[in-house]
Amino acid sequence: MSDGLQQFSMGTWIIALASITAFVGIFVGVASARKATTTPIPRQRMLWLAWGALSIGGIGAWLPHYIAMVGFDVYGSMVRYDVLWIVISFVVPVAATSIALLIVSPPPTKHRRSSASVEIGRLAAGAALLGVGFIGMQLAIVYSVEIQGSVDSNPVLIAAAAVIGFLVGAGIIWSISSLDSRTLRLVAAVAVAVAVVAMHYTGVWGLTATVDPTTARPDGLEVFSILFPVFVLGMLLVTVPITALLMAPDRVAAEFELEADMLAAESLAAESPTGESRV
Repeated sequence: MSDGLQQFSMGTWIIALASITAFVGIFVGVASARKATTTPIPRQRMLWLAWGALSIGGIGAWLPHYIAMVGFDVYGSMVRYDVLWIVISFVVPVAATSIALLIVSPPPTKHRRSSASVEIGRLAAGAALLGVGFIGMQLAIVYSVEIQGSVDSNPVLIAAAAVIGFLVGAGIIWSISSLDSRTLRLVAAVAVAVAVVAMHYTGVWGLTATVDPTTARPDGLEVFSILFPVFVLGMLLVTVPITALLMAPDRVAAEFELEADMLAAESLAAESPTGESRV
């Protein structure tokens, strides 16, 4: 990182805000993806997958990266962001997450739970797709930066950020496919959220800025012009799956209730009409 480039010009509190936002998005997204595997109605399943993709790719990955960019500053130049690259940086992780969730969250079957029986190939493909999507997102965010001059990146640190991106993808897929305990998913979401923020700072820490005062001022958007409306909208949107998850009947309790009803029916069928058991 060059001497004229800062990552925490607004203070280190943005690390906490980015981490909390990532945690909310990841945890809700994983819960939504798991809910999709137990929903037999195709329309409702696709809705849960859509919520999962927006929560993981949009709120869990993209939004924390731009929250962290609040502290990004270049001495001697204003910093702006190109609209096209901003849109690309959002679409890439959401699209990658959508496809990955379709791969690893198949429709429920009658005789087995899909989340526990997905083949290793599917899990690996989903994790790799998420990793590629997160890497593409970070590169698009770097390309969106406009200053009076140029910004260059360190390929070694970009590669390190890519490795973290693949680990983040693997952690998300593992949480969806293997973690049946809500407590374990909470812990995993915390770890993944920290990794998302670490991925961002690993990639941008190697940026170098070359300021040229003779060039024209950049024309893009200010970071708060992007962040404030998206943050408010994202927090409002994430309440929808949270509310739906809280209102949804508990699957385990429903299964026990169904088994109890079946046992009661069998017991009644084994009795005679007079109330005496058949010999």
